[in-house]
Amino acid sequence: MTIFLHESQQALLNSDKEKNFMASYNFTRLKRLTIIYNVVQVAMLGLLIFMSYNFMLVFAKYGMSGGFVKSFGVAIAIQLLLLYPAWWLSRQDVEIEVDAALVGVTPDQLVLLRRKRMIGDIWKLSVLGAAIVFIAMSPGVEKARGASLILAISYFAFLLVGITYFQCFNFIAKKRSKELS
Repeated sequence: MTIFLHESQQALLNSDKEKNFMASYNFTRLKRLTIIYNVVQVAMLGLLIFMSYNFMLVFAKYGMSGGFVKSFGVAIAIQLLLLYPAWWLSRQDVEIEVDAALVGVTPDQLVLLRRKRMIGDIWKLSVLGAAIVFIAMSPGVEKARGASLILAISYFAFLLVGITYFQCFNFIAKKRSKELS
């Protein structure tokens, strides 16, 4: 996310990092986020299992025996394609939280960190909105039998990529907090 900041603003953020080699951190917010993200992962996993069961029933009802495996396989391929962007976004979010956890951050630096956090949140919300609109606008099974395949792929891919983002965030957050503690 450093591309969205002016060079002087980035220098301001990096100045305390260079001065405080043995700085102290308060990881309370980061620990809370990891707990919240663990709960979200469990909820998304439950939704994935529930939707998998529903799609299996739909595919069985319409005689599309290989539809479930095909849709889940394509969703895993999409997840693998989006693994690096999810990891990159989670790494950026963790770095913002680590920078904000530094004890003694100036108000100017907090404003810059808040701006970086807002830009990341806007990206995440726009991806969420696009996925919801795509799923909501897709036709039902009544109009086309292949629509259930597309709908299953989009559901599964969205949930798998979301779970991947939260797992990457938690892994990187725990790693960074151990490195800096």
